[in-house]
Order: sequence, then C-alpha cells, then structure tokens
Amino acid sequence: MDIINALAEENIEAHPVWKPLHLQPVFDGVTYYPHQEGWSVSDELFANGICLPSGSSMTVEEQNRVIGVFIKALKR
Repeated sequence: MDIINALAEENIEAHPVWKPLHLQPVFDGVTYYPHQEGWSVSDELFANGICLPSGSSMTVEEQNRVIGVFIKALKR
C-alpha cells in the first residue's frame, strides 16, 4: 500500500479497510451471496480501500493536510 506508506511518512495514520465479514473465520462455511456473480463489492473494497483519519474532533486544517498528502501520494 504505497499510499498508506506515503501517509505514514507524514505521520498520518491510515490502514486498509476491515476484512469483510464473509471472509472472517467465524463465518467459514456460511454461504455468501455476492452482489453480482463473480464479483463482490466488499471484496473489491477490501482489496483497494483505505481508511483515512476521520473524527468529529479533526480541524479543517488537519483535514486539509490529510487531503493534501493523499493527493500528493496519488500523483506519485
């Protein structure tokens, strides 16, 4: 995850999105019904999604910093 590493270099915590429930061990053996045959929205999000800092206490300046570093990382 190059974007996550780029954010970490700027002391911004980010991580991959959480593993979908149907992939959790507790649901092993349970039938999963994807949105479309051969394609799953949750699998796609898990493979490509990033959790960025968020919270009601973030200032506009902090939000803009995260956005700026994120955009810069996308352009690498």
